[in-house]
Amino acid sequence: MLDSYTWVQILGTLLSAWVFYAVLTKLNGILSAFEDLSDCPGRGLLWIHPSHPMSQLTAVIYPFKGWIGHYYGNFAMYAKYRSACISSVLVPKGIPIFWVADAQSIQIVSTDKTAFDKEMGFVMYRKGRGPNMIASQTAEWKRHRVISNPAFSESLNAVVWQETARGVAGWLTEKDPGTDSEFPIQTFPSFSKLALSIFGCAGFGLAEGSTDQDKLLKILRAALQNGVIRAIIPDWIFSLTNKVYIPVISPYLRETLRVYDDLERMSMEVASNARADVVGKSKVMGASGALLRNLVKANLDVYDNEKVEGDRIGNALTDRELISDMFMFFAAGYETTANTMSFICAVLALYPGIQQKVFEETKSIWPNGPPTDVDEADYKQTFPSLIYCAAVFRETLRLYPIVSRLGRVAIKDTVLRSYRLSASDELEPFDVRIKKGREVVLDFAAVHRNPVYWGTDAEEFKPERFIDTDSYRWPRDAFLAFSAGHRNCIGQKFALAEGVCILAHIARGYQILVPKHLRDQSFEEQKTHMLKWRPFITNSVINPEVVFCRRS
Repeated sequence: MLDSYTWVQILGTLLSAWVFYAVLTKLNGILSAFEDLSDCPGRGLLWIHPSHPMSQLTAVIYPFKGWIGHYYGNFAMYAKYRSACISSVLVPKGIPIFWVADAQSIQIVSTDKTAFDKEMGFVMYRKGRGPNMIASQTAEWKRHRVISNPAFSESLNAVVWQETARGVAGWLTEKDPGTDSEFPIQTFPSFSKLALSIFGCAGFGLAEGSTDQDKLLKILRAALQNGVIRAIIPDWIFSLTNKVYIPVISPYLRETLRVYDDLERMSMEVASNARADVVGKSKVMGASGALLRNLVKANLDVYDNEKVEGDRIGNALTDRELISDMFMFFAAGYETTANTMSFICAVLALYPGIQQKVFEETKSIWPNGPPTDVDEADYKQTFPSLIYCAAVFRETLRLYPIVSRLGRVAIKDTVLRSYRLSASDELEPFDVRIKKGREVVLDFAAVHRNPVYWGTDAEEFKPERFIDTDSYRWPRDAFLAFSAGHRNCIGQKFALAEGVCILAHIARGYQILVPKHLRDQSFEEQKTHMLKWRPFITNSVINPEVVFCRRS
Protein backbone atom coordinates (compact mmCIF):
# COMPACT_ATOMS: atom_id res chain seq x y z
CA MET A 1 0.00 0.00 0.00
CA LEU A 2 1.39 3.36 -1.03
CA ASP A 3 1.62 5.96 1.70
CA SER A 4 0.54 9.56 1.26
CA TYR A 5 4.08 10.78 0.71
CA THR A 6 4.55 8.35 -2.19
CA TRP A 7 1.30 9.53 -3.78
CA VAL A 8 2.50 13.13 -3.53
CA GLN A 9 5.73 12.11 -5.27
CA ILE A 10 3.82 10.34 -8.06
CA LEU A 11 1.44 13.26 -8.60
CA GLY A 12 4.35 15.71 -8.51
CA THR A 13 6.23 13.67 -11.07
CA LEU A 14 3.17 13.45 -13.35
CA LEU A 15 2.56 17.19 -13.04
CA SER A 16 6.20 17.96 -13.78
CA ALA A 17 6.09 15.66 -16.80
CA TRP A 18 2.93 17.35 -18.07
CA VAL A 19 4.44 20.81 -17.62
CA PHE A 20 7.65 19.68 -19.32
CA TYR A 21 5.65 18.23 -22.22
CA ALA A 22 3.54 21.41 -22.54
CA VAL A 23 6.66 23.60 -22.57
CA LEU A 24 8.34 21.40 -25.19
CA THR A 25 5.19 21.44 -27.32
CA LYS A 26 4.96 25.22 -27.10
CA LEU A 27 8.66 25.65 -27.91
CA ASN A 28 8.33 23.28 -30.83
CA GLY A 29 5.35 25.31 -32.11
CA ILE A 30 7.30 28.57 -31.79
CA LEU A 31 10.33 27.10 -33.59
CA SER A 32 8.05 25.79 -36.33
CA ALA A 33 6.49 29.25 -36.65
CA PHE A 34 9.94 30.82 -37.06
CA GLU A 35 10.65 28.33 -39.85
CA ASP A 36 7.45 29.48 -41.56
CA LEU A 37 8.80 33.03 -41.58
CA SER A 38 11.46 31.93 -44.05
CA ASP A 39 13.66 34.93 -44.93
CA CYS A 40 11.07 37.62 -44.15
CA PRO A 41 12.84 40.33 -42.09
CA GLY A 42 11.91 41.15 -38.51
CA ARG A 43 11.39 37.81 -36.76
CA GLY A 44 10.22 39.41 -33.51
CA LEU A 45 8.19 37.95 -30.63
CA LEU A 46 4.67 39.05 -29.71
CA TRP A 47 2.94 38.18 -26.44
CA ILE A 48 -0.45 39.79 -27.16
CA HIS A 49 -2.48 39.29 -30.34
CA PRO A 50 -2.52 42.57 -32.37
CA SER A 51 -6.32 42.38 -32.76
CA HIS A 52 -7.10 41.58 -29.12
CA PRO A 53 -8.67 44.42 -27.09
CA MET A 54 -5.86 43.93 -24.58
CA SER A 55 -3.33 45.08 -27.19
CA GLN A 56 -5.08 48.45 -27.29
CA LEU A 57 -5.42 48.66 -23.52
CA THR A 58 -1.66 48.10 -23.13
CA ALA A 59 -0.62 50.04 -26.26
CA VAL A 60 0.96 52.91 -24.33
CA ILE A 61 3.51 50.58 -22.75
CA TYR A 62 3.53 47.35 -24.81
CA PRO A 63 4.84 46.38 -27.33
CA PHE A 64 7.79 48.51 -26.27
CA LYS A 65 9.24 51.23 -28.46
CA GLY A 66 11.56 49.60 -30.97
CA TRP A 67 9.58 46.35 -30.98
CA ILE A 68 7.51 45.07 -33.88
CA GLY A 69 3.87 45.93 -33.17
CA HIS A 70 4.59 49.12 -31.21
CA TYR A 71 1.42 51.16 -31.68
CA TYR A 72 3.21 54.47 -32.17
CA GLY A 73 5.96 53.09 -34.39
CA ASN A 74 4.39 54.07 -37.72
CA PHE A 75 6.99 53.28 -40.43
CA ALA A 76 10.01 53.09 -38.10
CA MET A 77 10.37 49.29 -37.91
CA TYR A 78 9.96 48.88 -41.67
CA ALA A 79 12.67 51.50 -42.19
CA LYS A 80 14.89 49.68 -39.71
CA TYR A 81 14.59 46.37 -41.57
CA ARG A 82 14.44 48.12 -44.97
CA SER A 83 11.42 46.07 -45.94
CA ALA A 84 7.72 46.77 -46.51
CA CYS A 85 6.86 43.38 -45.00
CA ILE A 86 8.22 42.28 -41.64
CA SER A 87 7.45 39.27 -39.49
CA SER A 88 6.82 38.17 -35.93
CA VAL A 89 5.68 35.11 -33.99
CA LEU A 90 2.75 35.23 -31.58
CA VAL A 91 4.00 33.23 -28.59
CA PRO A 92 0.65 32.20 -26.99
CA LYS A 93 -0.65 30.68 -30.26
CA GLY A 94 2.70 29.78 -31.78
CA ILE A 95 1.81 31.23 -35.20
CA PRO A 96 3.54 33.64 -37.58
CA ILE A 97 2.11 37.13 -38.08
CA PHE A 98 3.21 39.20 -41.07
CA TRP A 99 3.08 43.00 -40.96
CA VAL A 100 2.58 44.82 -44.26
CA ALA A 101 3.28 48.48 -45.11
CA ASP A 102 3.17 48.00 -48.88
CA ALA A 103 0.10 49.56 -50.51
CA GLN A 104 0.07 47.11 -53.42
CA SER A 105 0.35 44.09 -51.11
CA ILE A 106 -2.46 45.44 -48.95
CA GLN A 107 -4.67 45.85 -52.01
CA ILE A 108 -4.02 42.20 -52.91
CA VAL A 109 -4.76 40.96 -49.40
CA SER A 110 -7.91 43.09 -49.32
CA THR A 111 -9.27 42.00 -52.71
CA ASP A 112 -8.25 38.33 -53.10
CA LYS A 113 -11.27 36.62 -51.54
CA THR A 114 -9.89 33.17 -52.38
CA ALA A 115 -6.72 33.64 -50.34
CA PHE A 116 -7.60 35.96 -47.43
CA ASP A 117 -10.55 36.65 -45.18
CA LYS A 118 -11.30 38.90 -42.21
CA GLU A 119 -9.61 37.89 -38.97
CA MET A 120 -12.62 37.32 -36.70
CA GLY A 121 -11.03 36.26 -33.43
CA PHE A 122 -11.51 39.57 -31.62
CA VAL A 123 -13.99 41.65 -33.66
CA MET A 124 -15.47 44.28 -31.39
CA TYR A 125 -19.28 44.52 -31.20
CA ARG A 126 -19.78 41.09 -32.74
CA LYS A 127 -22.14 40.24 -29.89
CA GLY A 128 -25.24 41.92 -28.57
CA ARG A 129 -26.58 43.38 -31.80
CA GLY A 130 -26.82 40.29 -34.00
CA PRO A 131 -25.14 39.57 -37.38
CA ASN A 132 -23.87 42.64 -39.23
CA MET A 133 -21.64 43.68 -42.12
CA ILE A 134 -18.60 44.59 -40.04
CA ALA A 135 -18.49 41.48 -37.84
CA SER A 136 -18.86 38.87 -40.58
CA GLN A 137 -16.69 36.99 -43.01
CA THR A 138 -16.97 37.08 -46.79
CA ALA A 139 -19.94 34.76 -47.40
CA GLU A 140 -22.21 36.46 -44.84
CA TRP A 141 -20.73 39.88 -45.55
CA LYS A 142 -21.97 39.77 -49.17
CA ARG A 143 -25.64 39.67 -48.06
CA HIS A 144 -25.22 42.80 -45.97
CA ARG A 145 -23.20 44.65 -48.62
CA VAL A 146 -25.77 43.95 -51.36
CA ILE A 147 -28.43 45.68 -49.25
CA SER A 148 -26.21 48.48 -47.98
CA ASN A 149 -24.56 49.58 -51.24
CA PRO A 150 -27.68 51.24 -52.73
CA ALA A 151 -28.39 52.95 -49.40
CA PHE A 152 -25.15 54.94 -49.45
CA SER A 153 -26.04 57.00 -52.50
CA GLU A 154 -25.29 60.54 -53.63
CA SER A 155 -28.79 61.53 -52.51
CA LEU A 156 -27.88 60.34 -49.00
CA ASN A 157 -24.71 62.47 -49.08
CA ALA A 158 -26.87 65.47 -49.99
CA VAL A 159 -29.12 64.79 -46.99
CA VAL A 160 -26.04 64.45 -44.76
CA TRP A 161 -24.75 67.79 -46.04
CA GLN A 162 -28.08 69.47 -45.36
CA GLU A 163 -28.45 68.01 -41.85
CA THR A 164 -24.81 68.76 -41.01
CA ALA A 165 -25.12 72.41 -42.08
CA ARG A 166 -28.24 72.77 -39.97
CA GLY A 167 -26.72 70.88 -37.05
CA VAL A 168 -23.39 72.72 -36.94
CA ALA A 169 -25.13 76.12 -37.09
CA GLY A 170 -27.16 75.24 -34.01
CA TRP A 171 -24.12 73.67 -32.33
CA LEU A 172 -22.03 76.84 -32.80
CA THR A 173 -24.86 79.00 -31.48
CA GLU A 174 -25.01 76.79 -28.40
CA LYS A 175 -21.22 76.87 -27.82
CA ASP A 176 -20.68 80.58 -28.48
CA PRO A 177 -21.38 82.51 -25.25
CA GLY A 178 -21.95 85.70 -27.25
CA THR A 179 -19.90 87.83 -24.82
CA ASP A 180 -16.19 87.04 -25.04
CA SER A 181 -14.82 86.60 -28.56
CA GLU A 182 -12.66 83.67 -27.34
CA PHE A 183 -14.07 80.59 -25.63
CA PRO A 184 -12.65 77.09 -24.95
CA ILE A 185 -14.00 73.98 -26.65
CA GLN A 186 -13.57 70.43 -25.41
CA THR A 187 -13.49 68.97 -28.90
CA PHE A 188 -14.24 65.27 -28.50
CA PRO A 189 -17.30 65.52 -26.22
CA SER A 190 -18.57 68.52 -28.20
CA PHE A 191 -18.20 66.86 -31.60
CA SER A 192 -19.63 63.63 -30.20
CA LYS A 193 -22.85 65.43 -29.37
CA LEU A 194 -22.94 67.03 -32.82
CA ALA A 195 -22.26 63.71 -34.60
CA LEU A 196 -25.00 62.01 -32.58
CA SER A 197 -27.49 64.67 -33.58
CA ILE A 198 -26.57 64.54 -37.27
CA PHE A 199 -26.85 60.76 -37.40
CA GLY A 200 -30.14 60.86 -35.53
CA CYS A 201 -31.56 63.08 -38.30
CA ALA A 202 -29.85 61.75 -41.44
CA GLY A 203 -29.74 58.14 -40.27
CA PHE A 204 -32.90 57.51 -38.26
CA GLY A 205 -35.07 60.43 -39.36
CA LEU A 206 -35.60 61.78 -35.86
CA ALA A 207 -36.28 65.50 -35.67
CA GLU A 208 -33.47 67.46 -34.02
CA GLY A 209 -34.20 68.10 -30.36
CA SER A 210 -37.28 65.86 -30.34
CA THR A 211 -38.04 63.56 -27.42
CA ASP A 212 -37.60 60.48 -29.61
CA GLN A 213 -34.19 61.68 -30.82
CA ASP A 214 -33.01 62.49 -27.29
CA LYS A 215 -34.20 59.10 -26.05
CA LEU A 216 -32.64 57.06 -28.88
CA LEU A 217 -29.37 58.97 -28.83
CA LYS A 218 -29.11 58.50 -25.08
CA ILE A 219 -29.55 54.74 -25.56
CA LEU A 220 -27.08 54.68 -28.48
CA ARG A 221 -24.48 56.54 -26.41
CA ALA A 222 -24.92 54.10 -23.52
CA ALA A 223 -24.65 51.12 -25.91
CA LEU A 224 -21.38 52.49 -27.26
CA GLN A 225 -20.00 53.04 -23.78
CA ASN A 226 -20.92 49.48 -22.77
CA GLY A 227 -20.02 47.94 -26.14
CA VAL A 228 -16.54 46.81 -25.17
CA ILE A 229 -17.82 45.07 -22.04
CA ARG A 230 -20.57 43.36 -24.05
CA ALA A 231 -18.03 42.23 -26.65
CA ILE A 232 -15.29 40.79 -24.47
CA ILE A 233 -17.24 39.25 -21.55
CA PRO A 234 -18.60 35.75 -22.28
CA ASP A 235 -22.37 35.25 -22.27
CA TRP A 236 -22.16 32.74 -19.43
CA ILE A 237 -20.81 35.45 -17.09
CA PHE A 238 -23.82 37.64 -17.90
CA SER A 239 -26.10 34.68 -17.17
CA LEU A 240 -24.28 33.84 -13.94
CA THR A 241 -24.38 37.39 -12.57
CA ASN A 242 -28.06 37.58 -13.46
CA LYS A 243 -28.79 34.52 -11.33
CA VAL A 244 -26.22 35.04 -8.57
CA TYR A 245 -25.99 38.56 -7.19
CA ILE A 246 -22.43 39.90 -7.03
CA PRO A 247 -22.09 43.40 -5.56
CA VAL A 248 -21.12 46.09 -8.08
CA ILE A 249 -20.61 43.58 -10.93
CA SER A 250 -24.19 42.25 -11.18
CA PRO A 251 -25.87 45.70 -11.32
CA TYR A 252 -23.39 46.88 -13.95
CA LEU A 253 -23.79 43.84 -16.23
CA ARG A 254 -27.57 43.86 -15.81
CA GLU A 255 -27.63 47.52 -16.80
CA THR A 256 -25.53 46.67 -19.87
CA LEU A 257 -28.07 44.04 -20.97
CA ARG A 258 -30.96 46.43 -20.27
CA VAL A 259 -29.39 49.09 -22.50
CA TYR A 260 -29.13 46.63 -25.38
CA ASP A 261 -32.70 45.42 -24.83
CA ASP A 262 -33.96 49.03 -24.90
CA LEU A 263 -31.91 49.74 -28.01
CA GLU A 264 -33.34 46.74 -29.83
CA ARG A 265 -36.92 47.60 -28.87
CA MET A 266 -36.68 51.24 -29.92
CA SER A 267 -34.69 50.43 -33.07
CA MET A 268 -37.35 47.95 -34.16
CA GLU A 269 -39.97 50.68 -33.79
CA VAL A 270 -37.90 53.02 -35.99
CA ALA A 271 -37.40 50.25 -38.58
CA SER A 272 -41.13 49.57 -38.60
CA ASN A 273 -41.82 53.28 -39.19
CA ALA A 274 -39.28 53.30 -42.04
CA ARG A 275 -40.95 50.31 -43.70
CA ALA A 276 -44.35 51.95 -43.45
CA ASP A 277 -42.88 55.11 -44.94
CA VAL A 278 -41.34 53.20 -47.86
CA VAL A 279 -44.56 51.38 -48.78
CA GLY A 280 -46.52 54.62 -48.53
CA LYS A 281 -48.66 53.80 -45.52
CA SER A 282 -47.21 56.53 -43.34
CA LYS A 283 -45.00 59.61 -43.38
CA VAL A 284 -43.79 59.39 -39.81
CA MET A 285 -40.13 59.79 -40.73
CA GLY A 286 -40.46 63.26 -42.19
CA ALA A 287 -38.03 64.57 -44.79
CA SER A 288 -34.90 62.93 -43.42
CA GLY A 289 -33.99 59.47 -42.17
CA ALA A 290 -32.48 58.75 -45.55
CA LEU A 291 -30.07 56.01 -44.52
CA LEU A 292 -32.55 53.79 -42.70
CA ARG A 293 -35.22 54.41 -45.33
CA ASN A 294 -32.72 53.52 -48.10
CA LEU A 295 -31.72 50.33 -46.29
CA VAL A 296 -35.33 49.27 -45.82
CA LYS A 297 -36.18 50.03 -49.46
CA ALA A 298 -33.14 48.11 -50.79
CA ASN A 299 -34.01 45.17 -48.55
CA LEU A 300 -37.64 45.15 -49.73
CA ASP A 301 -36.43 45.26 -53.35
CA VAL A 302 -34.24 42.19 -52.81
CA TYR A 303 -37.07 40.40 -51.02
CA ASP A 304 -39.53 41.17 -53.83
CA ASN A 305 -37.08 40.00 -56.49
CA GLU A 306 -36.48 36.74 -54.65
CA LYS A 307 -40.22 36.25 -54.31
CA VAL A 308 -40.85 36.85 -58.05
CA GLU A 309 -37.97 34.65 -59.19
CA GLY A 310 -38.59 31.92 -56.65
CA ASP A 311 -35.13 32.43 -55.21
CA ARG A 312 -34.77 30.73 -51.83
CA ILE A 313 -31.20 31.81 -51.11
CA GLY A 314 -32.49 34.33 -48.59
CA ASN A 315 -30.34 37.39 -49.34
CA ALA A 316 -32.90 39.74 -47.77
CA LEU A 317 -32.01 40.77 -44.23
CA THR A 318 -34.12 40.43 -41.12
CA ASP A 319 -35.11 43.51 -39.14
CA ARG A 320 -32.58 42.52 -36.49
CA GLU A 321 -29.82 42.38 -39.10
CA LEU A 322 -30.84 45.73 -40.58
CA ILE A 323 -30.78 47.39 -37.18
CA SER A 324 -27.48 45.70 -36.34
CA ASP A 325 -25.99 47.19 -39.52
CA MET A 326 -27.42 50.60 -38.60
CA PHE A 327 -25.80 50.38 -35.18
CA MET A 328 -22.45 49.47 -36.76
CA PHE A 329 -22.72 52.40 -39.19
CA PHE A 330 -23.61 54.67 -36.30
CA ALA A 331 -20.74 53.47 -34.09
CA ALA A 332 -18.17 53.76 -36.88
CA GLY A 333 -19.44 57.13 -38.12
CA TYR A 334 -19.82 58.65 -34.67
CA GLU A 335 -16.28 57.73 -33.66
CA THR A 336 -14.78 58.80 -37.00
CA THR A 337 -16.43 62.23 -36.99
CA ALA A 338 -15.77 63.10 -33.35
CA ASN A 339 -12.14 61.96 -33.37
CA THR A 340 -11.24 63.28 -36.83
CA MET A 341 -12.69 66.72 -36.07
CA SER A 342 -10.79 66.74 -32.76
CA PHE A 343 -7.52 66.07 -34.60
CA ILE A 344 -8.38 68.65 -37.29
CA CYS A 345 -9.02 71.38 -34.72
CA ALA A 346 -5.73 70.60 -32.98
CA VAL A 347 -3.82 70.67 -36.26
CA LEU A 348 -5.38 73.95 -37.45
CA ALA A 349 -4.60 75.59 -34.12
CA LEU A 350 -0.97 74.49 -34.49
CA TYR A 351 -0.68 75.53 -38.16
CA PRO A 352 -2.29 78.99 -38.55
CA GLY A 353 -0.98 79.31 -42.12
CA ILE A 354 -2.95 76.22 -43.18
CA GLN A 355 -5.98 77.45 -41.25
CA GLN A 356 -5.80 80.76 -43.12
CA LYS A 357 -5.96 78.89 -46.45
CA VAL A 358 -9.07 77.04 -45.25
CA PHE A 359 -10.65 80.34 -44.23
CA GLU A 360 -9.86 81.99 -47.55
CA GLU A 361 -11.43 79.10 -49.46
CA THR A 362 -14.63 79.25 -47.40
CA LYS A 363 -14.75 83.06 -47.66
CA SER A 364 -14.58 82.86 -51.45
CA ILE A 365 -17.60 80.53 -51.41
CA TRP A 366 -19.54 82.28 -48.64
CA PRO A 367 -18.47 85.96 -48.76
CA ASN A 368 -21.28 86.95 -46.40
CA GLY A 369 -20.73 84.13 -43.93
CA PRO A 370 -21.84 80.50 -43.84
CA PRO A 371 -25.49 79.88 -44.78
CA THR A 372 -27.88 79.37 -41.90
CA ASP A 373 -30.10 77.08 -43.94
CA VAL A 374 -29.33 74.97 -47.02
CA ASP A 375 -31.22 72.53 -49.20
CA GLU A 376 -29.99 69.24 -50.63
CA ALA A 377 -29.00 70.89 -53.94
CA ASP A 378 -26.36 72.92 -52.07
CA TYR A 379 -24.26 69.75 -51.70
CA LYS A 380 -23.60 69.47 -55.45
CA GLN A 381 -22.97 73.18 -55.75
CA THR A 382 -20.68 73.71 -52.74
CA PHE A 383 -18.91 70.47 -51.85
CA PRO A 384 -16.82 70.19 -55.07
CA SER A 385 -15.51 73.74 -54.45
CA LEU A 386 -14.14 72.95 -50.98
CA ILE A 387 -11.00 71.34 -52.40
CA TYR A 388 -8.60 72.53 -49.70
CA CYS A 389 -11.00 71.64 -46.88
CA ALA A 390 -11.24 68.09 -48.25
CA ALA A 391 -7.43 67.97 -48.48
CA VAL A 392 -7.10 69.00 -44.82
CA PHE A 393 -9.62 66.31 -43.85
CA ARG A 394 -7.68 63.59 -45.73
CA GLU A 395 -4.24 64.77 -44.59
CA THR A 396 -5.42 64.65 -40.97
CA LEU A 397 -6.59 61.07 -41.47
CA ARG A 398 -3.31 60.19 -43.16
CA LEU A 399 -1.19 61.24 -40.19
CA TYR A 400 -3.78 60.38 -37.52
CA PRO A 401 -5.92 57.49 -38.84
CA ILE A 402 -8.88 56.54 -36.70
CA VAL A 403 -7.94 52.85 -37.06
CA SER A 404 -4.22 52.07 -37.31
CA ARG A 405 -4.36 48.44 -38.41
CA LEU A 406 -6.64 45.55 -39.38
CA GLY A 407 -6.12 41.79 -39.41
CA ARG A 408 -6.59 39.23 -42.17
CA VAL A 409 -6.12 35.46 -42.14
CA ALA A 410 -4.88 33.28 -44.99
CA ILE A 411 -7.52 30.70 -45.97
CA LYS A 412 -5.10 28.80 -48.20
CA ASP A 413 -1.35 28.59 -48.77
CA THR A 414 -0.35 31.62 -50.82
CA VAL A 415 2.55 33.84 -51.86
CA LEU A 416 2.48 37.61 -51.30
CA ARG A 417 4.77 39.86 -53.33
CA SER A 418 6.31 42.77 -51.38
CA TYR A 419 9.56 44.72 -51.62
CA ARG A 420 12.83 45.44 -49.83
CA LEU A 421 15.09 48.47 -50.15
CA SER A 422 18.54 47.79 -51.60
CA ALA A 423 21.72 49.50 -50.42
CA SER A 424 21.11 52.11 -53.13
CA ASP A 425 17.46 52.56 -52.00
CA GLU A 426 16.09 50.75 -55.05
CA LEU A 427 12.92 48.67 -54.59
CA GLU A 428 13.70 44.94 -54.78
CA PRO A 429 10.63 42.65 -55.04
CA PHE A 430 10.59 39.53 -52.88
CA ASP A 431 8.05 36.80 -52.18
CA VAL A 432 6.59 36.08 -48.75
CA ARG A 433 5.21 32.57 -48.38
CA ILE A 434 2.14 32.51 -46.14
CA LYS A 435 0.60 29.22 -45.06
CA LYS A 436 -3.10 28.64 -44.44
CA GLY A 437 -4.17 29.89 -41.01
CA ARG A 438 -1.32 32.40 -40.74
CA GLU A 439 -2.26 36.01 -40.12
CA VAL A 440 -1.45 39.30 -41.85
CA VAL A 441 -1.65 42.76 -40.27
CA LEU A 442 -2.53 45.56 -42.69
CA ASP A 443 -0.53 48.40 -41.14
CA PHE A 444 -2.38 51.52 -42.31
CA ALA A 445 -0.44 53.91 -40.08
CA ALA A 446 2.85 52.68 -41.56
CA VAL A 447 1.64 52.95 -45.17
CA HIS A 448 0.52 56.51 -44.46
CA ARG A 449 4.08 57.45 -43.51
CA ASN A 450 5.85 55.33 -46.10
CA PRO A 451 8.14 57.70 -48.08
CA VAL A 452 7.82 55.50 -51.19
CA TYR A 453 4.27 56.83 -51.59
CA TRP A 454 4.29 60.15 -49.74
CA GLY A 455 7.83 61.43 -50.26
CA THR A 456 10.65 62.30 -47.90
CA ASP A 457 8.38 64.81 -46.12
CA ALA A 458 5.83 62.10 -45.22
CA GLU A 459 6.02 63.08 -41.52
CA GLU A 460 4.95 66.67 -42.23
CA PHE A 461 1.37 67.97 -42.31
CA LYS A 462 0.90 69.08 -45.90
CA PRO A 463 -2.69 69.13 -47.26
CA GLU A 464 -1.45 70.04 -50.76
CA ARG A 465 -0.36 66.43 -51.24
CA PHE A 466 -4.09 65.58 -51.62
CA ILE A 467 -4.71 68.06 -54.44
CA ASP A 468 -4.25 66.76 -57.99
CA THR A 469 -2.45 68.90 -60.57
CA ASP A 470 -1.57 68.48 -64.24
CA SER A 471 1.68 66.75 -63.24
CA TYR A 472 0.68 65.07 -59.97
CA ARG A 473 -2.01 62.65 -58.86
CA TRP A 474 -2.13 61.73 -55.19
CA PRO A 475 -1.65 57.99 -54.48
CA ARG A 476 -5.19 56.65 -53.91
CA ASP A 477 -4.04 53.10 -53.14
CA ALA A 478 -1.78 54.35 -50.34
CA PHE A 479 -4.53 56.26 -48.52
CA LEU A 480 -6.15 53.67 -46.25
CA ALA A 481 -8.07 55.74 -43.71
CA PHE A 482 -11.22 53.98 -44.94
CA SER A 483 -9.54 50.59 -45.40
CA ALA A 484 -9.02 48.95 -48.81
CA GLY A 485 -10.43 46.46 -51.26
CA HIS A 486 -13.97 45.14 -51.41
CA ARG A 487 -14.37 45.59 -47.64
CA ASN A 488 -13.48 49.26 -47.59
CA CYS A 489 -15.64 51.62 -45.55
CA ILE A 490 -19.04 51.88 -47.20
CA GLY A 491 -19.71 55.23 -45.51
CA GLN A 492 -16.55 57.10 -46.53
CA LYS A 493 -18.41 59.62 -48.73
CA PHE A 494 -20.90 60.11 -45.88
CA ALA A 495 -17.97 60.84 -43.54
CA LEU A 496 -16.24 63.13 -46.03
CA ALA A 497 -19.40 65.18 -46.70
CA GLU A 498 -20.09 65.51 -42.97
CA GLY A 499 -16.51 66.33 -41.98
CA VAL A 500 -15.87 68.87 -44.74
CA CYS A 501 -19.18 70.60 -44.01
CA ILE A 502 -18.36 70.90 -40.29
CA LEU A 503 -14.82 72.12 -41.01
CA ALA A 504 -15.94 74.72 -43.55
CA HIS A 505 -18.65 76.19 -41.32
CA ILE A 506 -16.34 76.43 -38.31
CA ALA A 507 -13.42 77.93 -40.26
CA ARG A 508 -15.62 80.55 -41.92
CA GLY A 509 -16.99 81.85 -38.64
CA TYR A 510 -14.20 81.17 -36.14
CA GLN A 511 -10.46 81.09 -35.77
CA ILE A 512 -9.11 78.05 -33.90
CA LEU A 513 -6.37 78.82 -31.38
CA VAL A 514 -4.02 76.96 -29.07
CA PRO A 515 -5.33 76.82 -25.45
CA LYS A 516 -4.14 79.75 -23.34
CA HIS A 517 -2.12 77.61 -20.93
CA LEU A 518 0.04 76.34 -23.84
CA ARG A 519 0.77 79.64 -25.59
CA ASP A 520 4.07 80.24 -23.77
CA GLN A 521 5.39 76.82 -24.77
CA SER A 522 7.43 75.95 -27.86
CA PHE A 523 5.75 74.63 -31.01
CA GLU A 524 7.03 71.10 -30.38
CA GLU A 525 5.72 71.15 -26.80
CA GLN A 526 2.33 72.37 -28.01
CA LYS A 527 2.24 69.72 -30.73
CA THR A 528 3.19 66.92 -28.34
CA HIS A 529 0.44 67.94 -25.93
CA MET A 530 -2.35 68.62 -28.41
CA LEU A 531 -1.78 65.66 -30.72
CA LYS A 532 -1.15 63.08 -28.04
CA TRP A 533 -3.50 60.14 -28.64
CA ARG A 534 -4.36 56.67 -27.44
CA PRO A 535 -5.85 53.68 -29.24
CA PHE A 536 -8.91 51.83 -28.08
CA ILE A 537 -11.94 51.13 -30.27
CA THR A 538 -10.57 54.00 -32.37
CA ASN A 539 -7.63 56.36 -31.96
CA SER A 540 -8.65 59.31 -29.79
CA VAL A 541 -7.06 62.62 -28.77
CA ILE A 542 -6.06 62.61 -25.10
CA ASN A 543 -6.11 66.40 -24.57
CA PRO A 544 -9.11 67.53 -26.66
CA GLU A 545 -9.06 71.26 -25.97
CA VAL A 546 -8.77 74.26 -28.30
CA VAL A 547 -10.01 77.85 -28.23
CA PHE A 548 -12.51 79.26 -30.73
CA CYS A 549 -12.22 82.96 -31.58
CA ARG A 550 -15.19 84.57 -33.31
CA ARG A 551 -14.25 86.26 -36.57
CA SER A 552 -15.40 89.85 -37.07
